[in-house]
Amino acid sequence: MGRYSETKEESAEILRLVLRKMTEWNLSFTPVHYTVVYEYVSGVNASLKRAIDELLAAGPLTDEQAEQIYYGFVVPEEALPALESRRLLTDETLAILEEMSRSAATTSETTQKARFGILSQHNALKSADVVDTALLQTVITRLAGETKKLIETSDALENQLKTSQKEIESLKNELTAAAQASSMDPLTGVINRRGFDQKITECLKTQESRQGECSVLFIDIDNFKKINDDYGHSVGDRILLAVAQVLKGKTRGDDIVARFGGEEFVVVLPSTPIDKAHIVAENIRQNVERIALLSSKDNKTIGSVTVSIGIDVHKSGQAWQKTIERADKAMYQSKKDGKNRTTAYFQL
Repeated sequence: MGRYSETKEESAEILRLVLRKMTEWNLSFTPVHYTVVYEYVSGVNASLKRAIDELLAAGPLTDEQAEQIYYGFVVPEEALPALESRRLLTDETLAILEEMSRSAATTSETTQKARFGILSQHNALKSADVVDTALLQTVITRLAGETKKLIETSDALENQLKTSQKEIESLKNELTAAAQASSMDPLTGVINRRGFDQKITECLKTQESRQGECSVLFIDIDNFKKINDDYGHSVGDRILLAVAQVLKGKTRGDDIVARFGGEEFVVVLPSTPIDKAHIVAENIRQNVERIALLSSKDNKTIGSVTVSIGIDVHKSGQAWQKTIERADKAMYQSKKDGKNRTTAYFQL
């Protein structure tokens, strides 16, 4: 199941709504802007929708803001260097293949010449009426020369293959690192939205084959915008990192922890029913509450950090985006009820 699960008819209706919205918001008709508005209209990206609604409440949405939304909630900017890395790796791989091809061609050419040379000496011996010492010496000398050429060419090809093998292994490692970098959030060390999209489908497929319940936690740091505004982004970054560390510390190996966007995190708990998921969520919430909010100037405690959490259980055959949306709604109920609490979707 991909990111977009709409039918042709549904996507056609969304297209009509997208074009209407882009015209209404006076956005340029670019692929980036179209994607942003598509995700807003389709409801596939709850975080993006809230961010746009907040911007619209303050005034008209600009092209620049739409692009910022795209890189913040659809394709993270940190993924772009990885795309450039893949292009460079492709160029390097082609260069290695060309060098190997040239070496192989040289070997083939030399082998072909040696073959004709050897056949020539063979024919010289076979057709000679008398094989004297001088003729035999000539044939042996020429055969030795052809053999030497073959050995030198063979050695050169072998060395080139060894060098290419090392280079290819190095490129493979670089490519693996680039792929991992594009799916990781560099600040918190957990996977980003791209990484989540890659992992969640396989996770749910495995879970459904086991016929067990899979719970999803949607976690939002309370008052995060105010913290950034009052104390600066460096303090906000430290809070994001601290919350991510709590999430990693309170989950198991098979669980998925992702920064979903901004101050939002999603935790997927395979083989975990709602009652156990609630225990995990409360454990996370209580441990986050112990995080001290420190001033970036003098490192003094200026407050504490809290999170609001929503829970839902994934239903077999349901689009995972729908499960995330339900957990998100439950999280918003936690906000409405006073923040720093956990709410399950069935309680709404």
